[in-house]
Amino acid sequence: MDKNEALQIQPRPGQPEKQAGPGAWYLLSRGDIDRLVRSLSVAYEVVGARMKDGRYTLDRISDPAELELEFPPRVHSPKKFLFPNWEKLFRFRLGGKVMLEAEKAAVPRVIFGMHPCDLHAVQVLDDCLFEGEADSTYQAKRQATVLIGVDCEPDAFCFCTSLGTDKIDSGFDLFLHRSNDGYLARVGSARGLRLLRRYLPEIREVDNPQLPPAGKSCQRSIRFPMESLAPVLGEVYDHAIWQEIGERCLGCGSCNLLCPTCYCFNVQDRLDLNLQGGERVRTWDSCQFDQFTRVSGGSDFRPDQTDRQRHRFFRKYKYLWEKHQRTACVGCGRCARECLAGIDNTEVLNSLFAEQVAAEQSPSPGLEYQPQMAELLSVDSLTGREKLFRLRLPEPVSFRPGAFMQVSVFGVGEAPLTIASAPDADGHEIELVVRSKGSLTRALHRLKAGDAIGVRGPFGNGFPVEEFVGRDVLLVAGGIGLVTLRSLLLTILARRGEFGRVMLLYGSHSIDQALFRDDLKRWHLGDQLDCRFAVQHFGSQWGVTGGDITHLFRDLDIVPARAVAAVSGPAVMYRNVNPLLFGLGFTTETIYLNLERHMKCGLGKCGRCQINDITVCQCGPIFPYSQVQHLREAIER
Repeated sequence: MDKNEALQIQPRPGQPEKQAGPGAWYLLSRGDIDRLVRSLSVAYEVVGARMKDGRYTLDRISDPAELELEFPPRVHSPKKFLFPNWEKLFRFRLGGKVMLEAEKAAVPRVIFGMHPCDLHAVQVLDDCLFEGEADSTYQAKRQATVLIGVDCEPDAFCFCTSLGTDKIDSGFDLFLHRSNDGYLARVGSARGLRLLRRYLPEIREVDNPQLPPAGKSCQRSIRFPMESLAPVLGEVYDHAIWQEIGERCLGCGSCNLLCPTCYCFNVQDRLDLNLQGGERVRTWDSCQFDQFTRVSGGSDFRPDQTDRQRHRFFRKYKYLWEKHQRTACVGCGRCARECLAGIDNTEVLNSLFAEQVAAEQSPSPGLEYQPQMAELLSVDSLTGREKLFRLRLPEPVSFRPGAFMQVSVFGVGEAPLTIASAPDADGHEIELVVRSKGSLTRALHRLKAGDAIGVRGPFGNGFPVEEFVGRDVLLVAGGIGLVTLRSLLLTILARRGEFGRVMLLYGSHSIDQALFRDDLKRWHLGDQLDCRFAVQHFGSQWGVTGGDITHLFRDLDIVPARAVAAVSGPAVMYRNVNPLLFGLGFTTETIYLNLERHMKCGLGKCGRCQINDITVCQCGPIFPYSQVQHLREAIER
């Protein structure tokens, strides 16, 4: 029989077509399989696993006795027979007019004993190489190749059970399952059925096949649904793990070259020694090679192993999943099995997933109430009652000025404290002001640098700083209310050129009780803002205005139409200051109030800070006046 005829096997003359088709089962003995291999060898090149130099390899089978059907995962995959590592595309002859010579037709081939993961890998190659304009050389080999699968047992590097690639229901011509009586052959295509009918016409069909119980287990696993991985990777493009594995990676490309789904290649011309002609060939390439993304002019848009490793993971687990709804990894473990740097995909993926979404998908009960431990870097006295705490947080945080932290002393309790510092780029350090008033704050005052305290947060909705850009800003603070406005003021001063005129009006009971006295002096003497303060009991050394904060509104030079006002202080101050602001021309949309209440949980659950339908810890504590003017418990106009 001509080899091309093998692609279209027909029933023997006079032999009727049976009704069985894909999905039918037949019982085969080892002798039946040997006869099938021997018969197929006439028209096909038969490839299968055999022992060579003490290890299993995928090679041409010349004697059916060589064929192994029960073997561990191999180093090389069947990809090399469908998409060779070196492949001639065409020949050319030089001299005058260039003459092109097409490559010969694909060789009919049977690949015997493909594990389920490798059959899944062929489906990935089909997705990619048949997409758009099909790769005709791959297509020719694919159509000329019969795929016969066989069950396997995972080794220490496999994680196919996590991906569902330990079993397969389509994408093969025949699939062999080990049974007590030999092998149960499952028909997967009309071509597979024709092969059995032509070469093993006497075998019997099995109506109710009894398969061994499924029970594969892998030592490695991906501990989350694959559908979750693409969204997770979308959040970790700049994650430090890429640099970590990039520094370990040797750039050898073994992970790509051994992978059954990687198909990147290079195309080159190779001249004959006589320079009269040559051939254009394509060879496997690797995205881990340093010249893979080098373009004209020498630039490289993926210049180091950090970028290349990230691309490898994103390509396999995100990009192709989003395009084909199929991950380009089949869990065969070849990359980790041979990686000299010990990079294991399962470790990387599990680490990323655990960090990004595990807490959301399976939160531990009460985790939202559990503090993390922060290091107390320094403690400085501000007044006889207030101290400034500088903390190093275990994880970086971001917040708006006006946000607060829940601070714990275990065995005593927890309380909310407003952040007194501005958000910084590092995000690990914050400052808090603690007034000694109750058992918890007294316990905090006894702490010293180097001690650890519990923190949760940050919580709350702070000042909308971006809405203040380009406008004048009036800050009105009374007593400890300066803590909240200090965070806002430091944020503004760090971006001073983005704002108009800045004024701070601060009122205190006495000079000794004024917070941040060094800051106040510096602001008062500097030229970045207009800083004014009033105290009810004062000494001549400061030369400040006597009386309460309302005295600072006399002859106040500000244009409310282009300004916003931020107010923070005790309730009695609000009752006196708010009418003055409205009298100047501020509106309910341009006045922002700090309405701190007894915020206990920080999550809007306990009800202690609720005003009508608003929970201060979640909706505030910073509110535009318009949002709370109708709430009688909030503020009186």
